Amino acid sequence: MKNILLGVLSVFFCAGVIHAQQREHRIVFDFTEGDTASFATVVRHAKAIMDLTGNARLEIVCHGPGLDMLVKNKTTVQKEIAELNKLNVVFAACEATMKRRGVDKSQLIPQAITVPIAILEISSKEQDGWSYVKESH
Repeated sequence: MKNILLGVLSVFFCAGVIHAQQREHRIVFDFTEGDTASFATVVRHAKAIMDLTGNARLEIVCHGPGLDMLVKNKTTVQKEIAELNKLNVVFAACEATMKRRGVDKSQLIPQAITVPIAILEISSKEQDGWSYVKESH
């Protein structure tokens, strides 16, 4: 009986994985955490999604303290971001936060794009049907 139950559960799990891989996932992450543990968490989540789906569209919008993840001398995950960027994961820095914190575009890692205001970028993605995730550690 246990073997039958395990077999049925395995079939459902595999069907779920196949469905996740076939569907186009579009997810915008709202990232505001300034600690290195949170940097590692968000890139780990993005990598897991890309590994499972292979075709997800992800944008990680960094503002407030989260901007530090995209600043050259503050990030601890530049290598991981570069790898994810090759998979078309977008890392966006909020220009309003940059201005408020005195961060110039030249201080950002090369993979970062900028958006005028993080909240408007996130709202625009949601209006276009993207899923919203508030990312934190």
